[in-house]
Amino acid sequence: MTESELKELKNIEEFNSIGYQYTIMYMARIHSQAEFLFTKILALRGKVYSDYEASEIIEAFTIKTICDWEWYAEKIICECLKVDTSQLSQELELKLPKTISNDECIAYLNGLGYFDLRSVSNLKSISKKILTEKKNPFQKISAEAGNHIDDFYSLRNYVAHRSNKSKRTLVKTFSKYKQNEFIEVGEFLLSKTDKTKKNIRFQDFGGSFWLAAFNIMEFAYPKMYKWIVQEEKIYNEKCHLRFSYLMEISPNKAK
Repeated sequence: MTESELKELKNIEEFNSIGYQYTIMYMARIHSQAEFLFTKILALRGKVYSDYEASEIIEAFTIKTICDWEWYAEKIICECLKVDTSQLSQELELKLPKTISNDECIAYLNGLGYFDLRSVSNLKSISKKILTEKKNPFQKISAEAGNHIDDFYSLRNYVAHRSNKSKRTLVKTFSKYKQNEFIEVGEFLLSKTDKTKKNIRFQDFGGSFWLAAFNIMEFAYPKMYKWIVQEEKIYNEKCHLRFSYLMEISPNKAK
């Protein structure tokens, strides 16, 4: 990329927005996590790490994956709500200022329990109550990504709680993926998606979180989304190179 092209990119207003920086930071985090797991853990499986140890590491990442997702969702909720509170005002039947500070946004949402996220379905329900249609990127999350993330919550819940209830839900989730016998979550996530594919299940689930963020970018930051995909009909290697470049030049912390 030439200096003039870089300057043109950085002059896109969305590039400098806090919400976009949170988005690219989150997507970069998923990408980095995947690289770590597959180049450092899976590549050494059977050499440095036993199958059991690899399974335990993958299970630990189910907790981190949900923590990162909820961190990102909360940031984007605040970025959207603080510029237009009209839907929240209507929901609460109160006259709120049209715009509020980030701290005020967090106070409202924490006080109302709206940061208690349990699934994408739950996130979409909450966002519909508090965000206007024009400021609600969560409705853009595809059904495929949303369903995968919801299933991943059931995996995380069992890892976190090991309760009878979470196990029953986990067994139901397993059945969707033709896993009819109970196995530990780590073993399930390390298994192949099917006999002909090289991907393990954790890749498919991780990809769904990435896709959800990309869906959000398309809605909330369309110029940056367009810069990545340009004229390509599907996300391909050219798109990924542009995305990788954005990760490289973006700051580590959202400003």
